[in-house]
Amino acid sequence: MNGRFRILHLAIGALSIGLVFWWLQFSLPGICCGDFDGYYHVKWSQLLWQGLRSGHFPPAFTWLPLTTLNPTQYADQHFLFHILLIPFTWFSDLRLGGKVATALFSATAVFSVYWLILRYRIRYPLLWLFALVGCSSFFYSRLSMTKAQGVSILFIVAGIYLLFERKYAWLGPTAFLYVWTYNLFVMLGVLALIWAAVVWWSERRIEWRPLLWTGVGMVAGFIVNPYFPHNVSLFLEHLIAKSGSASMQAGVGFEWYPLNSWEFFNTAVVACLSMCVGYIAFGYVLSFSRRDKIRVQRPLLFLVFSSFLLVITLRSMRFVEYWPPFAVLFAAFALQAAWDSKRILPGPLLHQPDKNLQPVDAGIEPVGGHRVLWRALFISLIVILLGADSFYNLNAARLRITDVTKGPNYYQAGAAWLLANVPPGSLIFDVNWGDFPKLFFYDTSHSYVGGLDAVYLRDKHSEIARLDDRLSSGAEQDPAAAIRSLFAAANPGGLSYLFVGNHPAPPRPEWFRYMMESGKVKKVYEDQECAILQVLDAPENGGSVSQEQPGSSQQRGKWDTPEQRKAAADEVHRSFGGDIYGTVENVGGVPTLVIHNKNATAEWAHALFDKDLGSATGEALWQFGFGKLAVTNGTHGWIAAVEGNEEFRDRFKDGPEPKKPEPKK
Repeated sequence: MNGRFRILHLAIGALSIGLVFWWLQFSLPGICCGDFDGYYHVKWSQLLWQGLRSGHFPPAFTWLPLTTLNPTQYADQHFLFHILLIPFTWFSDLRLGGKVATALFSATAVFSVYWLILRYRIRYPLLWLFALVGCSSFFYSRLSMTKAQGVSILFIVAGIYLLFERKYAWLGPTAFLYVWTYNLFVMLGVLALIWAAVVWWSERRIEWRPLLWTGVGMVAGFIVNPYFPHNVSLFLEHLIAKSGSASMQAGVGFEWYPLNSWEFFNTAVVACLSMCVGYIAFGYVLSFSRRDKIRVQRPLLFLVFSSFLLVITLRSMRFVEYWPPFAVLFAAFALQAAWDSKRILPGPLLHQPDKNLQPVDAGIEPVGGHRVLWRALFISLIVILLGADSFYNLNAARLRITDVTKGPNYYQAGAAWLLANVPPGSLIFDVNWGDFPKLFFYDTSHSYVGGLDAVYLRDKHSEIARLDDRLSSGAEQDPAAAIRSLFAAANPGGLSYLFVGNHPAPPRPEWFRYMMESGKVKKVYEDQECAILQVLDAPENGGSVSQEQPGSSQQRGKWDTPEQRKAAADEVHRSFGGDIYGTVENVGGVPTLVIHNKNATAEWAHALFDKDLGSATGEALWQFGFGKLAVTNGTHGWIAAVEGNEEFRDRFKDGPEPKKPEPKK
């Protein structure tokens, strides 16, 4: 294949693969797909950028204090991936930035696989491009998620190229960067081990250099790391939890469970057939290459590596984002080796190519006209079948991701309620730990009980993880008492609010009745996507809980009027001027003075709370009947309880002067 044709094939591959991922990614408005992890990745990348700009890098991760990702032990296992995402957080819409990044990274990953086919002059590259595009619908739906698997495939392809070219020293920096990017860097170690075994089998010598350089790079990636040594602990935690048993523990994400046999085959027909074709072709090659094993080194590496990926994919659908393209590469390299073997005469003339044959790169054998016709018909049939399969698989991937992906504003209203009603820094019990990324995306003012992986809470506070299971099954006799006691022991501030999302399925009405039957838990917010429950200090009587603040109602009865509250709200603008103004709102059944300041920050809000609530102003607000004082900038909110100050209470003992009637005109 000459240079012009290679450039043409590269352009066709880049354009078609790019269009596929762009089409898939923008078939839906939200970040794909069946979980919310992509929202965590783009939000954390934004916070990394903000920390870098402010000189606090990396920033503390404070949002999962009861897990192994608590502020003192947190390690970012996707650190370099998050750095790569930073430019895409400069979009005005974080979701759009995440989608563009995913389309770009995933398209580049699949294109790198296709580049290997062109780089090593595999016959019929466009046919293999069709095979890659149609290899598996699950592969394309998984690669449409805003996660690190696309970048991970790039590192694997780079490792294969360095092994084939025997540029072993470059495996060191590659492994180093891979460790910083994703905890599946072990794939590079697996490749180095397979290649060392292939070289020993074919050349009868120990090739130790790829193992050495890969090992050095991995060790350096662990040690020269902003999260060392916690990154080592986190990796071992994952390794033990996900690889230490024959079957997955209950409570891990759905991606760690296997597909049933029919679904596995139906979603990856081309990948499955590629493995079969690869095995047959490799057996054929061995029959011609018993005395020239070096010629089968590359297909042998793909045989072992794709077989390894197939085994772990059968155990867990998590790896369906790796196996299918390398199954296609196995078939491509094995068939190329088989075609090349036909050009080598058997017996004593082994290694002597037939001078009447054209070079391998030409891709055409001198055959009769009828054979050329039959070959063209056969290849056309294969292209048609692969084209139909590609259309079917891509459409199936699009239908799957649009079916399982929630709307872009899912949980936004519930998170806004938390921002407006729950004091900043409070711990929220997200009953479904998978809801954390979406809550984190909208609300970084609160921390959460679980998130990102069930193992993180289970390893640090197994009793709370078991409580979550008992609450979900309705097995806890007194939910409120159990929540109070366990969280008081684990968290100094205790816990008062539970966030109950409807993803992946809403709780049954019986579960809500079970939680609230004691009267110690009540539902304070509900919409079509979620509900928020509050754990009460005392059983609810008559359907309501007293919101009375310290002191007797008689002490503030004369001042507790709507007119006084409105006057206090009007005073806000007179005191601050500019665009700052106040409103009286009902927040959780409590009259609340809300101060609107579009330039407000957390520091500004807390300084205001400290100044006003600790002075006569705080007593005045309490006397007027306010239960809460809030600040909002239109995007974020901060809230504090109004408790009054008894040292200033005598100022309000007489009550306000009666309002004089306006003179008649």
